[in-house]
Amino acid sequence: MFPDPGMTVAAIDRLVHHSTIFEMNVESYRRRTASDKQNSRRRQSSGDNQQQGATTMTG
Repeated sequence: MFPDPGMTVAAIDRLVHHSTIFEMNVESYRRRTASDKQNSRRRQSSGDNQQQGATTMTG
């Protein structure tokens, strides 16, 4: 967006100068949701592998 790193720093400085910055030490909603989705995919794929193995053994 800015061609020069100095301009980027100046623009951010102007934005942040009169701002109040809140540092929140809580779990991120986005990170938790992504982790939950990843865990459900892992459980689903491991369940699929177990079902495939069971059908192979009985056949």
